[in-house]
Amino acid sequence: MSSTAFLLLDKEPINTIGINVLQPLLKTQGLEVTTGTDITEVPEETRLLFIETAQNDAWNKLKEHLVKLKVNCDIVLFNLDENPELANRALLSGIRGVFYTTDNADVLMKGIRLLMEDQLWYRRDIMCNALNRMLQFNKDALHKLTEGDIEPVKLTKREKAIISLMSKGAKNKEIAEDLNISPHTVKTHLYSAFRKTKCRNRIELLSWAQQNIPDEIR
Repeated sequence: MSSTAFLLLDKEPINTIGINVLQPLLKTQGLEVTTGTDITEVPEETRLLFIETAQNDAWNKLKEHLVKLKVNCDIVLFNLDENPELANRALLSGIRGVFYTTDNADVLMKGIRLLMEDQLWYRRDIMCNALNRMLQFNKDALHKLTEGDIEPVKLTKREKAIISLMSKGAKNKEIAEDLNISPHTVKTHLYSAFRKTKCRNRIELLSWAQQNIPDEIR
């Protein structure tokens, strides 16, 4: 497995956490670390991409970065202000974790180790909020079912296969390799499934699948 990390730094950072703290800690875990200010510089073999998000309008700037990202890797935000909504959006969008400007070296190290074990790194209140949103989505879906007859959702075999692999923790690249298709094709099928099920993200799609096609994603 790749042991490379990339730190995407702000051109005008508010502090030096990325260079002076995060980079050395990553190196202690055996990661080869490179840095830059342009997301197109991210190497193909990158495993963890740390994006500095201390600027104003951080979410829109983050989206601009991700549109240009051509590498399939785990994304982590760092230097985050106390911004629960941004953290919630990040979690629901599949970003693996966030580090705050107030996190000390011990917190950073603990988070890095868990991320390298393919776990998430979020504060408990953020995780609880995401779970509550998912539960509310289930409640809304149940309410819609009681409103009357609705057109059943018809997913293709390929869409079901992708959701099944996703439910087991597989990422787009791994799904593509398993099904012998390209990562772009995986994304196309996922967007189709989002549209058909009216889900906004992967968490909602997995929740929908567990409610509606549990036997087909085991």
